[in-house]
Amino acid sequence: MSDERKRVPSVNGIHLVRTCQQIHVQLSQMADQKASILMGATFVIFTITIGQAKGSGAPLPLLILGAFAFFSAVLAVLAILPATHTRKTEGVNLLFFGSFTQLDESEYVERLTEKLYNDEDIFRTVAHDIYQNGRVLERKKYRFLGYAYRVFLAGLTASFIAFLWQYFA
Repeated sequence: MSDERKRVPSVNGIHLVRTCQQIHVQLSQMADQKASILMGATFVIFTITIGQAKGSGAPLPLLILGAFAFFSAVLAVLAILPATHTRKTEGVNLLFFGSFTQLDESEYVERLTEKLYNDEDIFRTVAHDIYQNGRVLERKKYRFLGYAYRVFLAGLTASFIAFLWQYFA
């Protein structure tokens, strides 16, 4: 028997990769939901602020909160804004539509079909997809979402301080 044995992924390996991919999808959905909730709250605050400013004039704490809400909403939108281009340095992700649509259909089918003949190639293709999804989560969705919540929290704090200063000073 040769020392070069064919490496075959275990059933547990298949389960691990599938679970990891499902977790990434769930994390992406959670980020989208959190961004949507924050956008809804900030749009309500911003709309009230504009309505008050057009009428009798909004108090300073509301103007501060409205300004911070606007910037928080912008960051939340950036968190869920789909990318319109793919980076050429990371290679084509055959499992992500934003990447493989850069190929002709026949080239895509050919490349994907080539991966199906070898378990290691299949695992590498899925691992590449998991890695790129993780990068999007870390570098874009959760980063901008974190900024959006911090800006909103800073706005709440600043408007509360302005309220205290305006009414108790």
